[in-house]
Amino acid sequence: MPRLRVCAEPGCPVLSPNSRCAEHEREQSRARGRTAARDYGAKHQRQRRDIERRGIENYRCAKCGEQFEPGEPFHLGHTNDRRAWSGPEHVRCNLGAAGRAAHAVFDRADGRRDGAVRARAEGVGGTPGRPSPD
Repeated sequence: MPRLRVCAEPGCPVLSPNSRCAEHEREQSRARGRTAARDYGAKHQRQRRDIERRGIENYRCAKCGEQFEPGEPFHLGHTNDRRAWSGPEHVRCNLGAAGRAAHAVFDRADGRRDGAVRARAEGVGGTPGRPSPD
């Protein structure tokens, strides 16, 4: 039986196997908008369908290089500048890169976040061309 936890929405006491109860999952999904509104339009969806049709087991992860298992979930990764698709990536690889860039450590003497600049230099994420927050 899956582990139940309290919905992550403040004040909601409903227990769910997911981070949010069904009602708040729908609300969050609606608030995020359709995939096309999040820059995942027809071209992105067509590429995902092509990969699924050919079988994900025929691909290697664009991040780690490991072969996919048949039917394994995947994300269609993009380059750091978000101008091109890099190919299928394991969910853990795709979300791991985003997490490293978003949750970089505070290591500047003035306490400001410097991790995004370091992450860009390491090719982990961030926004190329944006000036440093100095």
